[in-house]
Amino acid sequence: MSTGPADPAPVRERFVEDLLEYMTLEEKAGQLALTPHAGDDPAFHDQLRRGLVGGVVGQLAPGEAQTIQRIAAEETRLGIPLFIAMDTTQGLRTRIPLPVSAASSWDLDAIEAAENMVAEEAAALGVNWALTPLMGTAEFLAEAGFDQSGGESPWLAANVSAARIRGLQAMDAAQHMQMLACLQLGSNDRRSNSDHAAHAQAEKLHCLATTIEQSRPGSIAPETILKIADTSHASASETIAMLKQPGGYEGILLSDWVSLAERAGQLPGSPSFVSISVERLVAAVNDRAISKAELDQAVRRVLAAKYDLGLFRSSFAPAQSLAATPRTVRDPALDLARKSIVLLRNDPALLPLTIDSGEVLVVGSAARDRILPLAGGGGTGEAASVIDGLEELGIACKFVPGLALRHEGATVDRMIDADRMAIGMAGEAARRTRTVICVLGEVPGVPGEPLREATRTLIETLRAANPRLIVVTLGSRPIDPDIGGEPLSCLLHAGLLGTHSGRAIAEVLSGEHDPSGRLPYAIRTRAGAERLPFGHGLSYADFALTDFAVELGADRLLVSAVVRNLGEREGSEVAQLFVRRLDQPQGPGEPALRGFTRVYLHPGNRECITFELGAEELGIYDAAARRVVEAGAYEIRLGFNEKRVQASEVFVPHGVAEAMTSGSYEADTAYPLIVSRGA
Repeated sequence: MSTGPADPAPVRERFVEDLLEYMTLEEKAGQLALTPHAGDDPAFHDQLRRGLVGGVVGQLAPGEAQTIQRIAAEETRLGIPLFIAMDTTQGLRTRIPLPVSAASSWDLDAIEAAENMVAEEAAALGVNWALTPLMGTAEFLAEAGFDQSGGESPWLAANVSAARIRGLQAMDAAQHMQMLACLQLGSNDRRSNSDHAAHAQAEKLHCLATTIEQSRPGSIAPETILKIADTSHASASETIAMLKQPGGYEGILLSDWVSLAERAGQLPGSPSFVSISVERLVAAVNDRAISKAELDQAVRRVLAAKYDLGLFRSSFAPAQSLAATPRTVRDPALDLARKSIVLLRNDPALLPLTIDSGEVLVVGSAARDRILPLAGGGGTGEAASVIDGLEELGIACKFVPGLALRHEGATVDRMIDADRMAIGMAGEAARRTRTVICVLGEVPGVPGEPLREATRTLIETLRAANPRLIVVTLGSRPIDPDIGGEPLSCLLHAGLLGTHSGRAIAEVLSGEHDPSGRLPYAIRTRAGAERLPFGHGLSYADFALTDFAVELGADRLLVSAVVRNLGEREGSEVAQLFVRRLDQPQGPGEPALRGFTRVYLHPGNRECITFELGAEELGIYDAAARRVVEAGAYEIRLGFNEKRVQASEVFVPHGVAEAMTSGSYEADTAYPLIVSRGA
C-alpha cells in the first residue's frame, strides 16, 4: 500500500504558503491547539468559530465529527478543517489483535491490511488522526507495558510499527491518505549494565530511523524524540535536527509543539501536545520568547498534513453507517487473528483435531468469554468465544467450567472452597472423554514459572484423568509450566485476538489453518532461564533448512538457503536471520534479528530463500548519528528460531564496509565474491 501526498510537493507548498500569508497570529497558534472532546460546551464552539481550534481529541458520536468540521469549514474566517484524533490501537467496531499478539504473526502484510481496515472504520466516524502506534519493546514478559509492545526485538518492533503506519496511512480511492498516524516510542528495558546499555542506545536510534524510512509517519510524538535522545549519543536537539535536515522528515514533529508551549510558560499535559494555550503562544511571540518563524514552521507542517489528508477538498458528508460496512472489511481482522496464534508444544501430536480426537471436552470459563478477547472492551458488541468458533465449524463438544466463578475483576490465584467440587467434576468428565481442551484466560505470575495453586490443581487433575490434554491460553502472556516435573504435551497460545478470536482459534485447532505464529520474545523464568526461545513456534508441517551459504560481495552480504517441507501437510515456516559482531573489545555481541521471510510449502516441496545485508542490517550509529558499517568479523545465523539456527562467520573488509556505508563502490576496488557455507 502506497503512502505519501497525492499532489506534487510544489502544489502543496504553494497552497500552504499562500494560506500562511492570510493567517493572523492567533489563527496560527490555533492550529497547534488540540482540544479534548467538549461536546456542546459553548466556550469550545466559540473558540472553534474564531479559528482558534486546530483539532479535537477523543471519540465522537456518529455524525458529530462532520458537524464540527462543517463549522470549521463554513463558519470560520479561513475555513481550515480540523484534526479529529483518537487512539485506534485495537480498532473501533472491529477489534484487531492486541499489539503484542499481532507481533506474533510475523506477517507485515497482514498487520498492514488490518490497520487499513481500522483506518476505514475510523474514517467513517470522521477520525483522521490515529494516535498510534507505539513502537515499544518488552524483554520481561511480566512487566507493565508488555501488552502494547512488539516483543523483545527492537528490529521486529520497528518493522511491525512501520507496517501499522503504512496500513493507517494507505491511500483512499481519491489517492489521499485517509488517516494520519503518530509514531510513539516506548521501552521497558530495565537492564543497566553498560555493555547492554550501549547496544540498546544504538538499537533505538537504528529502529526509529528504520520505522520512519519505511513508513513516513504523519506525526512523531515528542516523547519519541526525548527517549531516543536520553539513551543515545545524540542530544534531543541533534536528533530533531537530523529529522529536519533537507530531504528528511516532513511530517508533524510534536516535540516542536511542546517546546513552543514550554517556552510560552505552559506546563505539559497528558499527552503533552494536547490543550496548548493559544493565548500563551500569542503572548510569547509578541514578547519575542518565540520567533514568528518558529511558529510558522510548526503550522506549516500542520497545514501540509491536512492538505495531504484531502481535508481542504472534503465535503464532510454524513458518516457512513458502521452497520452498513460490508462484511469483507472485517476479513483482515480474522486473517491477522489466525496468523497470530502460536503452537508452543505438540508432542505427542494432539493437534490438529481429527477423527481420532473423538469426543471433545472443553474446560474453563474463558472458553465461553466473549469480552476477554477484546482486551478491555472498546468497540461495540462482543467477540466470538472459543465455544462459538468450534460450533461454527461444526465441532461438537461438551463444556464444564473447571473452576468456580470469581467475582468480577478477581484473579484466579488461590484455591477457594467451591473450586474443589468444580475441579472434581472436570476430572470426572475428562476421564469419560477422548480429548480435553482446557482454555485459560490471563494467568497471573511469570510465564516461565510454575502456575498458581488453582490453575495448577486444575491442570494436574485433568492430565491425570486424561493425558490427551490440550491447553489453550487467551491472555496476553503465554505460559510454559512444568506439571509433575514435565512440560505440557500440547500448548497453544492464542493471545488477545479481538472480534474474531473464537473463529480463528477453532480454525487452528481443527487444522483448517496452519499455526503460523512465532514468539516475538523468549519465555524465561524469573531467574532468566530460557524455556522457549525467541522466534519459536510449531507448524503442523515439518520443515528443514539446507544449503545455507553466506557470500561476500562488493557492497553487500548475500545469504541463501533452501527450505524444505518434509511433512505430510502443507504449512508455513518463518526463516529468521540474526547478525552479531564477533571482534568487539567487550567480546562478541548479542545476536540481533535483521531479517525474516515466510515460506508456504506443500508436502515434499522446497524453496530457495535469499537475504541481502547492507548498511540497514549491519550498520550502527556513530556519534554524529550516521549509520556506518564497521569492518570486522560477523556471525550470520539463519534458522527457524533464535536457537535452531545454522551459523557462518564472515570477515567484512574495509573496502566493502565503506561501500555498504556509502551505498556505492568503485569497480576497480571491488572484492571478488567470497562464499562461506555453514554446517
